[in-house]
Amino acid sequence: MRDDREERVRSDTTTTEERVEMRGPGDPVAPPLGEPEVEQAVVRENEVVRQREDGTIERDTVREERRRRSRGSQIGLVLAILALLAAAAFGAWWYFTQASTTDVPAVEGMPLDRAVSTLQDDDLKAGIVTQPSDAPQGTVFRQDPTAGTEVDDGSTVQLLVSGGPSTKAVPNAVGLDEAVARDRLVAAGFEVKSREVFSEEKPGMVVSQTPAAGADAADGASVTIAVSKGTGLVDVPNVVGLSRGEAEAEISSAKLEANVVEVPSTDPAGTVVAQNPVGGQAREGSTVRLNVSQG
Repeated sequence: MRDDREERVRSDTTTTEERVEMRGPGDPVAPPLGEPEVEQAVVRENEVVRQREDGTIERDTVREERRRRSRGSQIGLVLAILALLAAAAFGAWWYFTQASTTDVPAVEGMPLDRAVSTLQDDDLKAGIVTQPSDAPQGTVFRQDPTAGTEVDDGSTVQLLVSGGPSTKAVPNAVGLDEAVARDRLVAAGFEVKSREVFSEEKPGMVVSQTPAAGADAADGASVTIAVSKGTGLVDVPNVVGLSRGEAEAEISSAKLEANVVEVPSTDPAGTVVAQNPVGGQAREGSTVRLNVSQG
């Protein structure tokens, strides 16, 4: 009898089964294929099968379950890390690819060479255009962009540089009546100044001009015209034998100046005994010498 029991004990068999169950939170059923898994349950079952003395079969099952992080959770973590790395890479790319900027300095009123140097000191370039201007020649009278504008490093600032006032040819005024000459010059954009001069031309006629006709002059510049006031020659009266007072009156009436010099003479004192010039014509305003007796 003992031998039979030992034989039956040897005939006992043990079966071990291990399986993996995929579960979501609170869900004993595995999620559909392709969905992220939250956790995995590893189940190990040991089954011992033995035959009793009465011939019946006895089964003893021991179940062991262990839980571990699911692949879906790991994938989510990996994706989160990759997203953070991508964001960091984009931020670094954006930072290092942004162009540096600077404020445009004020260079209006500066000589050209100084303005260019000032721009270069701020990593900017100068575009130079010369135009007529009332500003001193060679100076910057306008800039674009204006001072204080924020621009990228290496940008170009347009500089308008004065080439001096614009010029035009002066029209001719010589040989014209003064009024006509003035109208012509003013219509051309010039100011007019005049002065009277003695001339063989008839009074009121323009006999010369400065600048000369055809010369280039700045717009609004002054043109001086010389206007004839006639020859200016007058007849010199003969005042010898007249008293000093009478002689001076005659000379003044003739638009001349008397230069009285007293000289020894046998003629009564105060009498004009000689003059120079003695007659003929003299330029208006010129001097006539009168010798007056001392007595």
